[in-house]
Amino acid sequence: MKKRIFLLLLCLALLLTGCAASRRTPKQTFRIYGLSGAPGGDAISAVDVDWSERKSLTVDQQAQAALEQLLGACTEPGYRTPIPQGVTLRSCQLTGGMALVDFSQGYEQLSGIDLTIADYCVTLTLSQLPGISVVRITVEGQDLAYRTHSLLQSREVLMTSEDDVTRTLGVRLFFPAWESGLLTSESRTLTLHEGDSAVEAIMSALMEGPQTESLSPLLPEGFQMLTVRVESGTCYLNLPRSDVSLLPEGLEAQQLLVRGLVNSLCSANGVDRVQLLLDGQVAASFGQVDISGPLYRE
Repeated sequence: MKKRIFLLLLCLALLLTGCAASRRTPKQTFRIYGLSGAPGGDAISAVDVDWSERKSLTVDQQAQAALEQLLGACTEPGYRTPIPQGVTLRSCQLTGGMALVDFSQGYEQLSGIDLTIADYCVTLTLSQLPGISVVRITVEGQDLAYRTHSLLQSREVLMTSEDDVTRTLGVRLFFPAWESGLLTSESRTLTLHEGDSAVEAIMSALMEGPQTESLSPLLPEGFQMLTVRVESGTCYLNLPRSDVSLLPEGLEAQQLLVRGLVNSLCSANGVDRVQLLLDGQVAASFGQVDISGPLYRE
């Protein structure tokens, strides 16, 4: 009799233990992106960390916790931070869907592929959080002068290997139609290799000409570009002053060319306006077109 009672109590205990386990909240995980340890493999890899206790924090607090993990607090096997030792997080502010991340000195030591990988480890990590779609990274409150673009998005990233880091970029390029002469958009997917910027790729594609037979080239033969960069939403397109001699005759034709440049460059994320420069200086006009101030997409 005692043996039967003992077995009954044992079964009841096991049943209650099983029910408690079934009610246990599943572990919440979060991906922290870092350097890949596989030679010849992807340039970026990720590890999953336990996020259960942080899930109840605000998005701001989770962003700061994620960055601390990325900076070296992550102890998961195989994780390697892409950020130089000694760099700390000064602040992370969220506003209007953008995470403004400010690091201490030392981050500016990165360049080329190392900077690209670090930037996108931060971007891919933070973009998992609700409401964050764009990341901007500064050092001691300042943009890096040599950075090709300041606004980063996870959907721009397509990593292959450390020797060949590429991104794909969907843009709309504008060319005149052969029959009507009106500006017409051509949807293109451009491939950006390590070190390329979106606006550089757009200008290269414009100079190569359209892929659609019904469209004609926007830029005249011999047209050149000195530099192009984006700062705080403004794309600075620096052209040699000699390009003026290549412009078509007539105000309307020149306006169409400039409008095609502006509309195409403004199709890149983070570009709101275009400032044309001649030999690095703001000029009153480009041919007959006023370029004394920023130009906006029409």
